[in-house]
Amino acid sequence: MNISKTLIQKIRGLQTSKKVLVMGSAVIDVILQLDKLPVTGQDIMAEHKKTIVGGCAYNVTNILKQLNFKHDLIVPVGRGANADLIRKQLKDDNHDIVLEEDTQDNGWNLSIVEKGGERTFITIPGLELNWKSAWAEQIDLSPYDFICLSGYELEGSSGQVVLKTLESKAESCRIVLDPGPRVGYIGQEVWDKMFGRGTILHVNQGELNQLTGEQDVMNGARKAFQMTNQPVIVTLGKDCTLYYTAEGSEVLRVKK
Repeated sequence: MNISKTLIQKIRGLQTSKKVLVMGSAVIDVILQLDKLPVTGQDIMAEHKKTIVGGCAYNVTNILKQLNFKHDLIVPVGRGANADLIRKQLKDDNHDIVLEEDTQDNGWNLSIVEKGGERTFITIPGLELNWKSAWAEQIDLSPYDFICLSGYELEGSSGQVVLKTLESKAESCRIVLDPGPRVGYIGQEVWDKMFGRGTILHVNQGELNQLTGEQDVMNGARKAFQMTNQPVIVTLGKDCTLYYTAEGSEVLRVKK
């Protein structure tokens, strides 16, 4: 069975027939470039590349837009200098602002890019990691076939709020979860509930190891699939991705 060909056909069908909700965070990304990360106590120079609106959810919508998927974005927007920049960008991108809260500013992220391309992140959290129970009443999940989440929204007290919000999704709606570097900070109760809700996992090799305890990628993907009974996507560096389903598995390579 040609899994990659089948996957492409499915994606083409989804573009016209399905709708995606991306729910999560928008923050300010400050991107620095340097040769190598400093050691403790060292004083070095870096180049400021740019300051832009980013965040897991916002970045996902940019990809969906390029792929011509029907989608909506829900991110909390606060009050402050960061929130003002985010609000302007969302309006420029024609995104509705569903969640507004004047008690806190949005956070920001320092992205440090080394000469070899390796990235290190320092996150200064804001409103986007303090989800409020009252927000659930402002979110209608019924029109959506897929809901995209990251791990940042599922850790701490926000995790319980997001889980409660997800109770109103349609039975057929599937969750696409990219836990990212927060995979080890999400409580087991949250994981158990996510696994039982039709969750498609997207992880890298390190995150897969943390989640399953398996060093071997294929064994880890198999174990993750057994947890969710949904496709598992494992990014293997910049050149390829493992796609694991009930029908089989295939390493999909980037065309250059």
